Amino acid sequence: MIWTLIKINVAALFAGFFKRNKKPSVVAIVLISWFVFNLTITFMIIIGAMFNSIVSPFFEAEIGWFYFALAGLSVVAMCFFGIVFMVQPQIFNARDNELLLSMPIRPWLILSGRLSSLLLIEYIFSAVILFPAFMVLLIRGYLDYVPTLGIVFFFASSLLLPLLALALGCLVGWLIVLMSSRIVRGKNIVMLTLSLAFLGTYLWLATRLNNYLTVLIDSGAEMAADIRRTLPPVYHLGVAIADGNIISFIIFSLFAIVPFAVMCALLSASLIKMATAARTARKVEYQEKAMRVTGAGAALFDKEVRRFWSLPTYVLNASLGVIATIIATVVLIVYPSIITDTLQQFTETVPDIDMGMTGVIALAAIAALNNVSAPSISLEGRQLWIIKSMPLLPREILLVKIGVHIAVCGIPTLLAGIVCIFVLPVTGALPILLMLALPMSITVMFALIGIALNLRFPRFDWINPIQPVKQGLSSILTLFGGIGLIIVLVITYVILSNVLAIETFLLFCTAATITTSAALYVYLVNGGIRKFEKL
Repeated sequence: MIWTLIKINVAALFAGFFKRNKKPSVVAIVLISWFVFNLTITFMIIIGAMFNSIVSPFFEAEIGWFYFALAGLSVVAMCFFGIVFMVQPQIFNARDNELLLSMPIRPWLILSGRLSSLLLIEYIFSAVILFPAFMVLLIRGYLDYVPTLGIVFFFASSLLLPLLALALGCLVGWLIVLMSSRIVRGKNIVMLTLSLAFLGTYLWLATRLNNYLTVLIDSGAEMAADIRRTLPPVYHLGVAIADGNIISFIIFSLFAIVPFAVMCALLSASLIKMATAARTARKVEYQEKAMRVTGAGAALFDKEVRRFWSLPTYVLNASLGVIATIIATVVLIVYPSIITDTLQQFTETVPDIDMGMTGVIALAAIAALNNVSAPSISLEGRQLWIIKSMPLLPREILLVKIGVHIAVCGIPTLLAGIVCIFVLPVTGALPILLMLALPMSITVMFALIGIALNLRFPRFDWINPIQPVKQGLSSILTLFGGIGLIIVLVITYVILSNVLAIETFLLFCTAATITTSAALYVYLVNGGIRKFEKL
């Protein structure tokens, strides 16, 4: 039974890429494999460069154990941030919890199936970090400093580190569930705020990485002493690998296994209670008011917007561009020098591009990172029949979903463009037109692309909303299609920079996105409608 549950949950990780009960095509497998391979290699190169910069100073200062301690700490941090917000929907709020609990299956078996999928993700994260760390040692010749038993401990730790990270992630996820179950009003706002806080912390640490590496190299011995005092699991991990110390490895193993076992026992004992607990609801006293009548289209639009803001995972993963736009706009109003100094540095390195055009490029690039519409059809799930039964034409339903993307992403983009016009040195009719038209045209284009791809790759049998939002093929293709578009446009301009001025090039880009949007609209109101009717 346990292997069946593990197989189901692991298969659910990749369910968003392919259609159910249909063998994936060779082309789809090749494209997805190529995408995953390139993404993984890119991350490994970045992480390998980080370890390459610190390996010599640490081993020459005879604190080689600190190198392995930092590798272990990086694994725990990456695994924790990677799954902390997946614990709640994957374990406590999964859509099939009640179905499984109604069967003669013990809670610990259900929990094992849930944790197995999270643990698989963490092992992938662990390999992405530890493999470059090991290869740096091998290539730079510092592997000779490590005893044979230490190498064995290195690979054994790759199996134990994710257990510690998963225990911490489950603990935080459990606390979030307990806290949210007692919040009557503003639950979604609180969850979204916590999610943004975690994301902001992660991005801030990522942007400060170079500074931290410099500090590590300059004061590695002092920081190693601090690690030794404050983080004994990481310290014993480093000593176990660097010296082949069996006692230290046993101590580290206990730090990893015991918290994981305790957390599994606690979750298993309380799974039924937490998965079936009645959610707290705010009591509202009825007050007689005049009835407000709206059309079916307006009601569906309101429903789509409410669902978007009710799912923090949806907001964080589908509207990163919106979040970045809002933050940049506020900073541009309150502390404009932060943005203008950054843009000025860019203009000094790239000739023939002034600060105004740099702002246009930045807004356009950020607008391409939004994919709100991409999972919107899949999120209907098994309730798709409800919107199909509404007194709306299929064309009107698709246009509402497109309109939600444009409203959520377009309004902040438009406001940011207006602020840039007044704050940045944007002069002339053409730069002002580009500041507003190019980001908005890209927003409209990706709203249409998201719906078109979701019609081509729908997924309705998801267990939790994370799957269509984060793992749905339409979401992935839309997001990385935006990144790919930015790269292609940059390369194209580099090739044509001697022939076209930047204003002319961006004007052509605007015309191209408007033309593409028109073609996508024609497709959606014809072939797209037929696909929607067959869903």
